[in-house]
Amino acid sequence: MTDVRAAGRARIRSLYLHVPFCERRCEYCDFVSLPGRDREVEYVEALRSEVRGLAARLGRLELDTVFVGGGTPSFIDPGRLGGLLDEVRAGFALAPGCEVTLEANPSSTSEARAATWLEAGFNRVSLGIQSLEPDILTFLGRVHDRERALAAVGEVRRAGFSRISCDLIYAVPGLDDARWRSTLERVAALGPGHVSAYELTVEAGTPLHASVRRGAKPAVDPEAALRQHRIAVAVLGAAGLHQYEVSNYAQAGEECRHNLVYWRRGHYLGVGLGAHGHLPAGAGTLVDIPVPPGAIGLRYWHGRSLPAYVDRCGDGSGRLPIEAYEAVGAADAEVERILLGLRLAEGIELTGPLAARSDGLVAADLLWRRDGRLGATAQGQEVLDEVIRQLVT
Repeated sequence: MTDVRAAGRARIRSLYLHVPFCERRCEYCDFVSLPGRDREVEYVEALRSEVRGLAARLGRLELDTVFVGGGTPSFIDPGRLGGLLDEVRAGFALAPGCEVTLEANPSSTSEARAATWLEAGFNRVSLGIQSLEPDILTFLGRVHDRERALAAVGEVRRAGFSRISCDLIYAVPGLDDARWRSTLERVAALGPGHVSAYELTVEAGTPLHASVRRGAKPAVDPEAALRQHRIAVAVLGAAGLHQYEVSNYAQAGEECRHNLVYWRRGHYLGVGLGAHGHLPAGAGTLVDIPVPPGAIGLRYWHGRSLPAYVDRCGDGSGRLPIEAYEAVGAADAEVERILLGLRLAEGIELTGPLAARSDGLVAADLLWRRDGRLGATAQGQEVLDEVIRQLVT
């Protein structure tokens, strides 16, 4: 292995695996998700095959984070999840303290299932609560109720998980500020170390998008979204959960290390339907991706067809089931660094022409600048798209 390839290989420290199966597809979801568990056995075996193929090409990489997302990974057989982690451990080394996250929905969580997840090697659970309000859960197409959501947090804790995250959604039509505040307070009182509070977005191709277009459901009110973002910052901050990213809050040391890899433009492998990976250019040829001149990184992704993915993994060719890829040049990487890094409370390193470009934004109290770094103020977070546009154009 050449020095360049070896150096590139060593910079890959994270792995994402996608499990697409769900009890039903939520109205707002634009991830690759499939209702039911049809072909679950074949699909998990295909995932394991892809993991083996990556390990064969990259060697026994040491991973700092593993994240199994979806879809609803908690929906499938717990034993198969354990087998999937066994495959990961067979091909890769998990660093001491490796963060191993499982996404779960309250409707497929129980203390017994959570105990099996813990025994399999997961040490962090991210629960998709989304709301505690019955009408909002119905609007979003969720299959659990308030009581099931609250119970799930206790179940994973009693099973032995100490790292628990809860996902919530705000700016949902019909959700007033008082009920949003109440939801935040009730969830914070459960003591999770991490909470994600996302503004509802109406993505093209989702059932919600179709409903809004034909007038069956109202659009998101941007003023309500802004108010409810501010409420989340205040309520969660008062509960000891600091805002370390625009939509993410954590107790000290409980930040999601895997997602920080994304926001810091780290390198990671993606396995499964719709999964994306980000590699240093030096590692491209190891996974059969040609590296064009001038590339400093590579992004690759998988298709969205389960039958095609299963067939590709099992066709005996030894090829990885990568559908497409693109080279990342220095200019693209700099835009990504600004776009992603300004979402973080830590900001980004102040380099090159950013100092001059940011002068007006700093004067307007939209950005802060100190100790060689640049970051968004609370006011800047609220108009972050415009702030970034001014910096990169």
